[in-house]
Amino acid sequence: MTTSSGPASMRFALHEVLSGMLGSTQSDSFTDDTARLAAMFESLAGRFALFAPFAAGVEVEAVTKALETLEKNKIIEHGEGRYLITPAGRASCLSSKRTLFNRGDIQQLEEAAPVFDTL
Repeated sequence: MTTSSGPASMRFALHEVLSGMLGSTQSDSFTDDTARLAAMFESLAGRFALFAPFAAGVEVEAVTKALETLEKNKIIEHGEGRYLITPAGRASCLSSKRTLFNRGDIQQLEEAAPVFDTL
């Protein structure tokens, strides 16, 4: 759990929330359009308390850094126009989702996952 300033929620850094989404999504890939991903987090802010800190805006640079963190940790790989979730990355996201997030957060991630699945 990260509590720094910048592109972080009240309790979680952007890469942690993104990892939680990857642990909830049905898709094995998603867009590499960082502006679209930033807009998704902002739109989810009005619907789910976990995302509320992103309502003020998510900078594209913050999304890029979050993706770089996940790529460095081998959670995702960059393909042609998309990011691919690695099998080991999926397992890691599922495991960390259960340990990092509480039951209410997990429910919100799972309810928000269909939005992520469309990217």
